[in-house]
Amino acid sequence: MIVSNWKLYDASLFKGLAKNQVEHVLGAMQPRRMEAGEYIFRMGDEGVSLYLVAEGRVHVFRNSLEGREKSLAFFSPGDVFGEMSLVEARPRSAHAVALEDTVVLQLFADHYRHLIQRYPLLAHNLARIIAERLRRASEEVVLLSFENARVKMAHALLKLYHQRLGRATEHGWLIPETHKRLANHAGTSRETVTRVIREFKKEGLVEDHPQGVLLKDLEGLEAILWGL
Repeated sequence: MIVSNWKLYDASLFKGLAKNQVEHVLGAMQPRRMEAGEYIFRMGDEGVSLYLVAEGRVHVFRNSLEGREKSLAFFSPGDVFGEMSLVEARPRSAHAVALEDTVVLQLFADHYRHLIQRYPLLAHNLARIIAERLRRASEEVVLLSFENARVKMAHALLKLYHQRLGRATEHGWLIPETHKRLANHAGTSRETVTRVIREFKKEGLVEDHPQGVLLKDLEGLEAILWGL
């Protein structure tokens, strides 16, 4: 497979592998082109492969019994998702949808097993990715269970920033989300989000923007998150 996005060679999944080894792994992956809004997989689907984002962006989320959407992650080129299917044969636990026209590379479990016999470092890299995500998930459970609304909101905004949702502007990082959707990210109500955003504005941490919320002071948000 010809790779047009050279950033893929720096993907966490390939850390420590030589260029020709990365090319061999990429050659075992099947490309899929997805239109904006198209589901890559749905919750409950059989999990048989890992995905690597080659172009575009992917949103992974799930819905509560009441139909409320909970965003889990946003993925950009070089990121992998759906990785648990390579280590356990269980149905998908969330939905994955293309946010824009997207190309993903699909690595099936049987190909993965052959590759790690030749490149054991590939398995180590995947284990490291899974461990990091489990650690972050544990931290989020604690934050959303015990911390106050300001901490929840700071955590949600910083998480979206680190997942590169939005874009850089001359005045800060723009998060293109409504207060209602931010409430889903933070695990709180829209009214609470509006109140906390108003407080953050007074403190110079954020600003209103026609397309969402503008992050002005990342260090200030981190200080709130960690109680500094």
